[in-house]
Amino acid sequence: MVGITNKEMDIEVLSNKSKEKEMVHIPLDPPLMNAKEARARLVNMTWEAIEGLGMSRYQVNTYQFDVQQAFTIFACLCMYYVFLAPKEYIPYEPFFASIDPFFKIFCMSLPVFAHTLENQLFMVPLLKKHRVRSRKLRSKWIFACLVSGGPAIARFKKLVAQEKQRLDEEMKKL
Repeated sequence: MVGITNKEMDIEVLSNKSKEKEMVHIPLDPPLMNAKEARARLVNMTWEAIEGLGMSRYQVNTYQFDVQQAFTIFACLCMYYVFLAPKEYIPYEPFFASIDPFFKIFCMSLPVFAHTLENQLFMVPLLKKHRVRSRKLRSKWIFACLVSGGPAIARFKKLVAQEKQRLDEEMKKL
């Protein structure tokens, strides 16, 4: 932003074609009444631009592991242990020996398939929408979804709700 008056705002943009700076005049309708109103108007314009790109104003900047994720991981590990452990380490060996090998393979591949699908259909679009830009943070959320699936997505959405509440309270103060 180069300048602002009560009737218009001037910004300098870099042209995609010529890579040169161009001056753009944006009229402010209705005109600004005072300087305090300018900040609120500019913040709202920023949110409109972000939402116009299909993104959310609520951004997640942390990764948090919770009990539901741990439970899902534990359940999958127990299943793998029962299906892959040597017979002498399995409790109730006659029961597990009677399970068809195809069913064992199917059960072991189901979480991998489901979590990969959840990751591609839900987590990756959420990360994009909520502007998670850090490669390290994106990797943490993607790995969490691959390992624990739905609970990681639920935790992410909970963090978005907390950020929404924080920003809404901040906007009320303005």
